[in-house]
Amino acid sequence: MLNWLLTQVLPLTLLLTILLLARPLLLRWLGARWQYSLWLAVPLLLLWPLLPFQLTPVAETTVYQVQLNIHQLSKGLAAEHQWSLLLLALWLSGIGVMAVALWRQYQHIRQQLKAASQFTATETTIACKQSRGQQGPYVTGWWRPTVLLPADFLLRFDPEQQQLILQHELTHWRRGDLHANLLALIVLTLFWFHPLCWLAYRAYRQDQELACDALVLATASSQQKIAYSYALLSNIQSHAQSSTAHWQLLSNHYGDKKMMKQRLQLLQHQQGFSKTALALTLIALVGATLWLQQPVQAADAAAEMKPIMRVEPRFPVGAAAAGTEGYVVAEFDIQPDGTVQNVQIIKSVPAQVFDKVAVTALQQWAYSPSASGMKQAKVQLDFVMDPVSSDIERVEVSPTH
Repeated sequence: MLNWLLTQVLPLTLLLTILLLARPLLLRWLGARWQYSLWLAVPLLLLWPLLPFQLTPVAETTVYQVQLNIHQLSKGLAAEHQWSLLLLALWLSGIGVMAVALWRQYQHIRQQLKAASQFTATETTIACKQSRGQQGPYVTGWWRPTVLLPADFLLRFDPEQQQLILQHELTHWRRGDLHANLLALIVLTLFWFHPLCWLAYRAYRQDQELACDALVLATASSQQKIAYSYALLSNIQSHAQSSTAHWQLLSNHYGDKKMMKQRLQLLQHQQGFSKTALALTLIALVGATLWLQQPVQAADAAAEMKPIMRVEPRFPVGAAAAGTEGYVVAEFDIQPDGTVQNVQIIKSVPAQVFDKVAVTALQQWAYSPSASGMKQAKVQLDFVMDPVSSDIERVEVSPTH
């Protein structure tokens, strides 16, 4: 898991940078609904390497050299293992902090709903409640949605505004925005250490609100758009006066003052939305995903050439007694679960002296799990009697032909 996480950092960074930098222009040129659909690229990018139809990479010429001797211990592997455990512990700690924060927000929302009173609305088919404070309006709940309305909902908004607000919240539920937010929170929790993920999550939630506005007002009259604008202005004043209005990770909300101003501006020039544009967007997302995953697959191949568990071959007793040194070049396949199969010796010097012990050891090696494994991985095992000092340069001299 940690290996997959680290290999996704670079392409994820590139993708989020592109989305965030292009966002202002795309909102102005193509509209909020088109921009919101572009965020599909993030889960597509992360899930692509895990799909079952991935091609298995082949290692052609890369050789990982290991120096072995009868006294050598795997100190390097032990140190690397300790660092891996430290990184894993740090990452899990961050996930724990995120889980606690989300749980506290979840409990806060439950308390709001528990203290709220029932509200009957004929404009929506989902449950509505009226808060005793200034919370809302927003819809919450992944399985049983509830719209939480502010205490002064009937006083602050006229009937037409009330209908539009309830339609807005119902649109969130029908479109699956709450479940999309759950997926986004999973990504944010996994990549809690990445600052761009936090910026992207906030931008994604803002685009979600903007796209919902565009969908609700797609067929609205000018009078309804004006009424909706006044409703947003009323929320700006309410949020400015309320001390409990804070940004929530678990609920759809009308946003802060800056976001509401942006929503008002976009209401003045709504962009259309077509299925053709969505299809072209999805094609572009798939193409961008394939392009961004190229360095990841190369990194995966390099990472898989480095085992996470290495069993040291036993130096043959006869070769040790005779003072014989040499090397073995082996080729094998790495399965998706990291196990080694189909070990074959493709070169050995001296011939067949170290072959058997090399095969026995390599069959016990373990590599990082991956989506597709690797074919024809190569490794060179050097069998030497005494270790070479690190301050001595090693130069390979091959006979001329």
